[in-house]
Amino acid sequence: MKALELKPAARAAGTVRLPGSKSISNRVLLLAALAEGDTVVRNLLQAEDTRIMVESLSRLGVRCVAEAPGVLHVPGVRGEFPVKQAGLFLGNAGT
Repeated sequence: MKALELKPAARAAGTVRLPGSKSISNRVLLLAALAEGDTVVRNLLQAEDTRIMVESLSRLGVRCVAEAPGVLHVPGVRGEFPVKQAGLFLGNAGT
């Protein structure tokens, strides 16, 4: 086998886009909902578990709005959900 010698680059630059993660997506949704002010979440995993989390937040009075695929606007409730009692089914989204 022939060896190939690579010289180190002086600098690397670029953009890396990682796929969305279920656990991180759900944690970000919950934290964004509890925050003060609005949050735009980008690269949100589009999966059943994140859909269930968004539905659960809606039942608690947080009206998330999809701005584009994988981009969600989440209005913060400043630590207090508007709806005090709600039946929630979180499936595997119970992060």
